[in-house]
Amino acid sequence: MPKGLIGKVWSEMEAEKGDLVERAEAYARYTIANILRQDREDYTTHQESVKSSVMMGAKWVNHLSNRIVDVLFPISRPFFTVAATPETLRRLEQENDESDVVTIKDQIREATTKIEQEAVRNLRLVEYRPVAIEACKHLIITGNVLVRRMPSGKRILYSIDRYGIRRDIEGNPIEVVLYDKKKFCTLNPEQQDMVKAIIPTVKGEDKLELLTHYKLGADGRWTLRQEIEGLALGKQQKIAAKDFDLLPLVWNLPSQYHYATGLVEDNSTTFHKIDVTTEALTDLIAIAADIKFFVKPGSPLGLQLRELNNAARGTYFAGNAEDIAVPEINLRGDLEQISAIVSKWESDLSTVFLMSAVRDAERVTAAEVRLVAKELESSFGGLYSQLALTWQQREADYALSTMDLPDVLGKQFEVLVTTGLESLSREGQLDNVRLAIEDLQMLDAVPEEIRGTINGLRFAKFVFSNRGLALVDFLNTPEEIEAEQQRQLAQAGREAEMQAGAKITEHAGKAAVDGQQ
Repeated sequence: MPKGLIGKVWSEMEAEKGDLVERAEAYARYTIANILRQDREDYTTHQESVKSSVMMGAKWVNHLSNRIVDVLFPISRPFFTVAATPETLRRLEQENDESDVVTIKDQIREATTKIEQEAVRNLRLVEYRPVAIEACKHLIITGNVLVRRMPSGKRILYSIDRYGIRRDIEGNPIEVVLYDKKKFCTLNPEQQDMVKAIIPTVKGEDKLELLTHYKLGADGRWTLRQEIEGLALGKQQKIAAKDFDLLPLVWNLPSQYHYATGLVEDNSTTFHKIDVTTEALTDLIAIAADIKFFVKPGSPLGLQLRELNNAARGTYFAGNAEDIAVPEINLRGDLEQISAIVSKWESDLSTVFLMSAVRDAERVTAAEVRLVAKELESSFGGLYSQLALTWQQREADYALSTMDLPDVLGKQFEVLVTTGLESLSREGQLDNVRLAIEDLQMLDAVPEEIRGTINGLRFAKFVFSNRGLALVDFLNTPEEIEAEQQRQLAQAGREAEMQAGAKITEHAGKAAVDGQQ
């Protein structure tokens, strides 16, 4: 264990974890064993992970991980939007006419859409999604994972045994230590030069313990230091909050705790029961399958047991059929009862892991996807919105920070993650539009003599306002109305000219026919 200052902090953090890592290893055995490997003390070698008897564990975790990432980081559309702040919109409405406001909003929407699309391209979701899915697996199983953004822009993950963290009373990280164990030959040239300067005898295959320490200062900046084998590596660095390259994620973080619990731990009792019972069921099946034969004492066949055992199929022996018997072990009822109990527990966990939230089909409707979003939000106590704030918001802010945008954008616009409660709110607005359009059809049921006295525009405004919508956002501006009228007049003129030309041609044809006669 390193003996430097960072090494002491790391030792303290390891003690603060208590039995967290051991518990996480047990939960990994129930589901995906290599999430937290037994050979974690030496990351340069590998051995087969010990697995439990929970056959469905990996499928549950993989399914839920993909469900979460499908909602949080969809490929088909940006997961965030750049929107004008309420202050900007209020000033826009105060300084412009109502007809101009709609036009300006359309122009803003068109410009921000291009920014969103470019930012998502910079994030490279195709490369990011596998990392995000792996991070979700860690969250579900161990409750904790840390995503580190490398200088190249790629992300790597740290499992709960490879980092330590301390949080303030609000749950925000204030100190982090990363643990890496690497061979000297795997370090980049700059790191190798620094290591050689402090450890001249180092060789290519030597395994080194590298600790990276982040600590938040009173000025809001992070201090970065590194130690290798207890010796300081490089110089201390200062990092602005916006450039902080670590993203600690949690599943369910209790108040005033440094580490969270995962979904598997929340259901560990059921996992344990399935594990133990399935193992017993396997033993019973092995007993039932281990068939023994009894030979009647005094039977001539008793003297030929070796020949019987070694004889090929179809061989003839002299003897009576009743001289050989098979003992009956009545395990069928026990096996069926135990299998039913295990199936019940597996069904319960399938519900917990949202295996039945969306039907198994090639084409899944948008309504069913919204169901998954709502299920994530309600089943896991606001997890959907929590990840939107702590994960997507950070990645959205970073994606925009890599673009060359004017400073005014940060003052008059804000980045809103379009998932979590915000996404559900947007879907609710679409539902309100559908309901408002259905309400407008109520006019069809009004008697014609009364319907003629109703102002349709006022009625529509009443319906939309009671559905929480602004009708003006859907209406054409005076300029658009005038342009449409001009277009219709021009179209009518062209149609009149075409009809006149057709009549002239028709008359000319008749005159020619009459002249020939």
